[in-house]
Amino acid sequence: MRVFIICFLITLMTFSAFRVDAQFIRFTKKRGKRFVYLVDVARYYGMKLVRKKKGCELVSHYSRIMFKYNSRKAVFNGIKLTFSHSPYFNKEKNMPLLSEHDFLLFLDPMLRKSSLSRARIRSVMLDPGHGAKDTGAIGHRYREKDIVLKIALKLRVKLRQMGFRVLMTRTGDSFPSLHDRTELCKKYKPDLFISIHCNSGGSSGKARGVETYCMTPAGESSTADNKPSYKVEEGNKFDKSNARLALEVQRMMLAYTGAKDRGIRRARFFVLKHATCPAILVETGFLSNEFEESLLGAASYQNRIASALAEGVRRYAQAVK
Repeated sequence: MRVFIICFLITLMTFSAFRVDAQFIRFTKKRGKRFVYLVDVARYYGMKLVRKKKGCELVSHYSRIMFKYNSRKAVFNGIKLTFSHSPYFNKEKNMPLLSEHDFLLFLDPMLRKSSLSRARIRSVMLDPGHGAKDTGAIGHRYREKDIVLKIALKLRVKLRQMGFRVLMTRTGDSFPSLHDRTELCKKYKPDLFISIHCNSGGSSGKARGVETYCMTPAGESSTADNKPSYKVEEGNKFDKSNARLALEVQRMMLAYTGAKDRGIRRARFFVLKHATCPAILVETGFLSNEFEESLLGAASYQNRIASALAEGVRRYAQAVK
């Protein structure tokens, strides 16, 4: 449990609470997992809990979070999220609940920058995926390894103009292994690590959009599966920062490109597991979709993606300053 939480028992055996900045947020257990009462979460943030037939919302002048009962999908200020656990409605208490980990490690850092560790962001390591013999996704005209390198090189220029020091896992058509990439992160100790990729999926070629991945917390399920892993990886040191970085980048990717939102997701990708700093992996679009492939191959669109990523980094740096 995080240091700012003091757990204590009250009289009901199945009902407990923890203290966050002198305010009580109650929790109960379901199948061995702790779930918090959203009415208390709403009160803590000064938000209003709006009950819906199949879900609920937390609403303030600044934020709106939409929950759907028995679904891991949610929407945070218009951006899709995938929780580790589905929120549910406790009929006995007549209250909706959310997984404690989803609250502490996902929502809280997105809503409250004071929950993040203070840091001065000076350096960023860019990781253009694949390279050389590993082409990555292949579209009708373009290869992932080429597109992501062009985006990364454009992003390097923009970040340098903002005053950041930029490191690269590759600057040409080379193939650093996944191990090599994480070793470079350990060696040079950047403040942020951003892995850049293009997507591919579906024989119909209809899949499209952008998505941003952050590391799955220990003991939780990744977006693509329901199997939790209890092993604590190096990247889990930055769970809260990862979530906030993913939010800032995904928000800017949508604003700058107008692409379909595929949301903020969680995964245990090798480069995220072994990152020694806050890290994300960004899927910039689908090469299997002819329309998105044509966009991704255009220098002007690559520039928009680079601008989005740079602005996301800048906003994150301001949040943790």
